[in-house]
Amino acid sequence: MLATTFILILAAIFSLVVSKYIPKVSTNYISILVGILCGLIPIIGKHVASFNPEIFMILLVAPLLFYEGQETPLSFVRHHMREIFGVTVIMVLLSTLVAGFSLTYALGLSLPAAFVMAAISTPTDATATSSVSEGLRLPSKITRMLKMESLFNDASGIVLLQATALWLVKNELSIRHTVSEFFISAIGGFFLGFFVSTLIMLFRQKMLRLFEDTVSLQTLIYLLTPFAIYFLAEEASVSGILAVVAAGLVHNSEERAALFTDSRRTFIARETQRMFADLLNSLVFVIFGITSVRIISEQFSWQNISLWGLSGLVLYLANLVVRYGYARLVLHQDNYNAWVFSLGGVHGAVTLALVFTLPGLGVASMSFNLILMAELTLIILSMLVPTILFRFILPKKSASATRKETIAQIKDEMMAAGIAEVKKMHLPKRFEHIMIYYLKDQLSASPMQEFIIRWSKMAIIPQIRNAKFQQAQYMIFRRFFMAEREYLNRAVEEKKISAEDAYYIYEESLIAEAVLIDPYTNDEKN
Repeated sequence: MLATTFILILAAIFSLVVSKYIPKVSTNYISILVGILCGLIPIIGKHVASFNPEIFMILLVAPLLFYEGQETPLSFVRHHMREIFGVTVIMVLLSTLVAGFSLTYALGLSLPAAFVMAAISTPTDATATSSVSEGLRLPSKITRMLKMESLFNDASGIVLLQATALWLVKNELSIRHTVSEFFISAIGGFFLGFFVSTLIMLFRQKMLRLFEDTVSLQTLIYLLTPFAIYFLAEEASVSGILAVVAAGLVHNSEERAALFTDSRRTFIARETQRMFADLLNSLVFVIFGITSVRIISEQFSWQNISLWGLSGLVLYLANLVVRYGYARLVLHQDNYNAWVFSLGGVHGAVTLALVFTLPGLGVASMSFNLILMAELTLIILSMLVPTILFRFILPKKSASATRKETIAQIKDEMMAAGIAEVKKMHLPKRFEHIMIYYLKDQLSASPMQEFIIRWSKMAIIPQIRNAKFQQAQYMIFRRFFMAEREYLNRAVEEKKISAEDAYYIYEESLIAEAVLIDPYTNDEKN
């Protein structure tokens, strides 16, 4: 298990690194390719253990949905309940019916197997949607609907899967039981997540007011929250998925209500959320790649390949048609928005997770392999088709290349203004050179060779712990940062840069100064 974890995390991080060198290719595609390579290399593949769906759901999917929920205001959800119910319940049921009957009619699959596959094909993934539309501008209303859909349609898919799997394994289907189970699971999960996360939030806020220096402890509690809530919900036989989504919504409200109560914890939580969301999403698709290699190597035949591909294609087309029709007839969207909404229903982590719950529900291995490969085909199609078509039908965001050049130019000019301020202080030349080198680090503008020389010196030269020297150094940096920000304000007033881009640069400047005055790294505390 330890070797498996290490290999998967290493592969996920490698995917993220590679994606920085190939920014025009979605990280999800790179992660899939890395997973395929891991599966093809025997010395690596043999150390990756068989997949465990429970571990996948609690360690990967639960925190991912928690982070997604945290990006959404609870008040926003409350004001759009009718719309959310429509796309996550009514549209999901329609998709399941159309996809299930289409598979039976087109490919001759049994109704129970077809409906299991159809149920699994309903959850969507907002992270995957973002990856296929990177650099493009989605209509704001469609973006909102896609995000709401991906947050709440997982519970519908899970309940439908449990009902259809029972039909497949035991030839039993109870519509009344399925409906009641859905409402108990969904409503129970949401309120359990809301209640428990509220208690955790109040506990952390009380601890913050009783004790000093609780940043590390607060962060640990924050990181453990989605795992604990998902586990409690599953033990209570309600939807763990909706429980962690509700917890994320509560945490969003907490941050808005206590933005400056503990600003350090808020900042660390935001950065931690971004880091883990990227890592976990990459992990999902690495596992995706490894699993597909194993299935194909075990059961390769042109007949199987054809069946897997056609099943996935029928699933994708059925979902596409239902989504387009629902957008036109129920949501009253025009033709353009309806197509964007239908293509934006990209599948990812939860779809894959639902497939791996099938063995625990008693589904035989032959049926499992067919369903898995069909859903893999569905996921690939749902990512590949919009990646291509969105380039033709969506407008590009305001010239990203030009924007980057503008930001880089403003940063250079801002830094030059700061350096000019430092030179006005008439410091000793050697000291001035060292200060300017540090300041250029803001833009990673100092040469690598100079960094290596300085690093080698820092490794052997003792730190200067003179309080007066440190105070003088801080005053120099402070004047530099003030000059930078004054220039940035002038650049906004003169319309050299937008306020939004200026905030981005301003944040970097604030972080740099925060690092300088961080009491946790202050030499006097050493």
